[in-house]
Amino acid sequence: MSQEEKKESEETKNEEKNPDIPEDKLSVTHHSVTINGEDIRYTATAGTLVLKEEIDKEGEKPKASVFFIAYTRDDVEDTSKRPVTFSFNGGPGSSSVWLHLGVLGPRCVKPDEDGELPQPPYQLTDNECSILDKTDLVFIDPVSTGFSRAVPGEEAKQFHGFKRDIESVGDFILLYLGRYKRWGSPKLLIGESYGTTRASGLAGYLQGRHGTYLNAIMLVSVVLNFQTIRFAPGNDLPTHLCGDCTLSRQIGRYRYRI
Repeated sequence: MSQEEKKESEETKNEEKNPDIPEDKLSVTHHSVTINGEDIRYTATAGTLVLKEEIDKEGEKPKASVFFIAYTRDDVEDTSKRPVTFSFNGGPGSSSVWLHLGVLGPRCVKPDEDGELPQPPYQLTDNECSILDKTDLVFIDPVSTGFSRAVPGEEAKQFHGFKRDIESVGDFILLYLGRYKRWGSPKLLIGESYGTTRASGLAGYLQGRHGTYLNAIMLVSVVLNFQTIRFAPGNDLPTHLCGDCTLSRQIGRYRYRI
């Protein structure tokens, strides 16, 4: 048996031993939405990309399968001038569904007449307030949220710490930029709640470790000082902040009346 035949035989045996070898799984569809009176045609890509880690003597080893949904505008000739925005919620432990279907995406949950969440069953409607006319959108589910999971044989808890959470989301962003040839595009982050902590950490991780610079970060419901959300005896900071917010709203209304 030749060396090539032996190699092919060994690869076949390895595949037979590991029938559940993770692979990228993607679904691509095409749609349109009207934003600010303009018809926007876009491509929706939903699926998973496999994060891999380079290990000595073993090569690349799959570590996690990360789910994402991306919306990209179709009529863009030069993607280097088209921003791409990566979005995620917080928790930690939440998928990106809230910013996706509540604020940013081209489709959103249809509210009732008063703008409140209706009774189920829920319906989707076109989101005229989406920012897809200005930037492409990529919604990321961190590992163990949504449909993102550690691959079989890997412990999920390795991705749950502060540092590894940032690294895994950052590695996904780098993987997406390379896979879809968006290195030249302006790069933005939108994080909500704990996602603001993640976004702040990502800025340092991407720049310091990989030389990838961000153009902007948007922080929604900021949580950078966890004392501000811990209502406990002896911690008066949340009370003072609530008072400041109430006073600001009252001053704003007063100025508006003037």
